[in-house]
Amino acid sequence: MGRVSPIVWLLGLLVCALPAQAAVEFAFMPAVRMDDPQHAQLLDIARAGERLVAVGERGVIVLSDDHGQTWRQADVPVSTTLTAVNFPQPDVGWAVGHSGAILHTADAGASWSLQFDGRDANRQYLAWAQSRVEALEEVVAANEGPEQQEALEYALDDAMFAVDDATDAIETGPADPFLDVLFIDANTGFAVGAYGMLYRTDNAGTDWRIAIDGVANPDRFHYYAMATGVDGRLYLSGEAGLLYYSADTGQSWVRIEDLYDGSLFGSVEGEDAVFAFGLRGHIFLSPDGGESWRELENDERTSLYGGVALTDGRALMVGSGGLVLAIDAEGNRQAWRHPSRASLSSAVQAANGDIWLVGMKGLMALSEAKPL
Repeated sequence: MGRVSPIVWLLGLLVCALPAQAAVEFAFMPAVRMDDPQHAQLLDIARAGERLVAVGERGVIVLSDDHGQTWRQADVPVSTTLTAVNFPQPDVGWAVGHSGAILHTADAGASWSLQFDGRDANRQYLAWAQSRVEALEEVVAANEGPEQQEALEYALDDAMFAVDDATDAIETGPADPFLDVLFIDANTGFAVGAYGMLYRTDNAGTDWRIAIDGVANPDRFHYYAMATGVDGRLYLSGEAGLLYYSADTGQSWVRIEDLYDGSLFGSVEGEDAVFAFGLRGHIFLSPDGGESWRELENDERTSLYGGVALTDGRALMVGSGGLVLAIDAEGNRQAWRHPSRASLSSAVQAANGDIWLVGMKGLMALSEAKPL
């Protein structure tokens, strides 16, 4: 398991062996208490003020109030795998995961409530798809240019297929996972995930709404991660080389074309540069907020799955086989490998400066890793 991609792994962790209804019922049962929850498979970690909060399999959420030395399990209302966590304020945070679950906390992660799930997402997507069919039917009926008719009819057929897919999803129940969550302030946030899922809230999660109209992704490729920079720009990365930036808080998105055909699993802003990273160790650097990019040399050709900005201005990235890289705006790098060789999916720097890694074997300290 050490070199299995966490992205493939988390997409495959759906409870496929159970009947659909049983899987849904299991997903929305409270998380089971574990003896050593910090050793569960974990997918993301973040700071809530000075507290550390990590999320992972079977609804596990663990907390540390001593910079990672000891951990305890939080009360969580779902048993579905959680993939990402984000705190725009020390006490206020969100976590997302499989079955379209979006969880909210107002006490720095000690307890959580379910705000949204895949049943809501399926209903919204069906309504969106039906409205798109209706709009295209009107355009096709009014169109008098034969040179545009074929393209319009193709778009209408595609929209009808989307309605069929959405109808099937309503019948089978919530399945598609959210893979990341990002709040740019206490009210405005995004949840992104499989098959082009993109939902937005402007009222702290009281309402989540589908927000896919502002981003071009007709093939519904997966979105893996969203990040923000100090200038307020947003970055969205995903399958098949998807990389976008937004300068208007996500109302519209600019696609970075012809950068790379492989998956980009995330982005992170260090001092004076933004880094995008992904499959087989590909790393790209932008010095101008996403306007232009260049690829960095990287001899470690193993996939990178997560990243975090360090207090010294560097970007830290983690990935397959226990690989950890720290890179600055000049492309200078420092590399480590954790002796477990476990695939790593995220990292965080605690308030005391210690760096913690999470992945298939739970929590690990960067201090345990060996320099390369």
